[in-house]
Amino acid sequence: MLNIARKTAKILLPKTTVYHIKRLIEENRFEQYVKTKLSANFRSVPCGPVPPKELIAKTAALDEQELEKQSNGDVYFETGYYSVLRLLQILEHFSINPRTIGSIFELGCGTARLLRHFRCIDGVRLVGSDVNPEMIEWCKANLPEIEFYHNELTPPLSFAQDNSFDFMLASSVFTHIPLDTQELWLAEMQRILRPGGIFICSVLGQNHASLLLGTEEMNKLREKGSYTLTSDDSQATYSTRVGGSAWDVFQTRAEVIRVFGSFFQIVDYIPGGQDFLVLRKPDPAVSVVMNSVPFPAEKI
Repeated sequence: MLNIARKTAKILLPKTTVYHIKRLIEENRFEQYVKTKLSANFRSVPCGPVPPKELIAKTAALDEQELEKQSNGDVYFETGYYSVLRLLQILEHFSINPRTIGSIFELGCGTARLLRHFRCIDGVRLVGSDVNPEMIEWCKANLPEIEFYHNELTPPLSFAQDNSFDFMLASSVFTHIPLDTQELWLAEMQRILRPGGIFICSVLGQNHASLLLGTEEMNKLREKGSYTLTSDDSQATYSTRVGGSAWDVFQTRAEVIRVFGSFFQIVDYIPGGQDFLVLRKPDPAVSVVMNSVPFPAEKI
């Protein structure tokens, strides 16, 4: 009955009303979760402003139709709440208590659609960096209590010391890092993550491959283990074509495991809209047995 009601609402109600309702639902889910898990370590923080459409175009659009949707303020916040809640649920699944996290770093933070919501953890140090200086300037002007830095296309991250962060994320980042610098960035992320720390990042899996690649490209992907679309390719994502990055990078699951597993322990490989890797930097001083039960795949 609930699914029928949702489908009926989508048909009868204006899109903007549906977007607003969905935003309120995800915001409530997020707040109830973090209040319960953080208890006295929870703090209520305003979510902040919606960035300009031209910045969103460079971060979160498969096509122009998707850009129109993602530029809506309610959609922007709904997807942010949903994504950060899912990240926290992944951490909980693998026995990571958010009250033990003292520092968080996001590589490729964009407009901080995700990072801003971690401000609810009292006393946490939040750091974001991005290759696009426009993103960083907007974040600095609009999102206090977070450190923002511009990074180059290649490491190092000059602002980060060895073993600096307890938790790191890179959503829709390694999906666009060219293959000739991918291992350099993995080595840099390994450097700045503390021993025992968790790094969650996304890669383009079967879902995006089926949406963006034709038969010939899929065959090359299977044959070589990787395939890259550039901003000159008509089937590249809209964000890539308008300058958000210059590449859409695809790798087979076996190739991802080989490359990423050379730098981190792969705790889980979660299928979804984008596939998410849960990576851990081993700590020789502490023996830890991670939950071996896979986290549920994202429904697409």
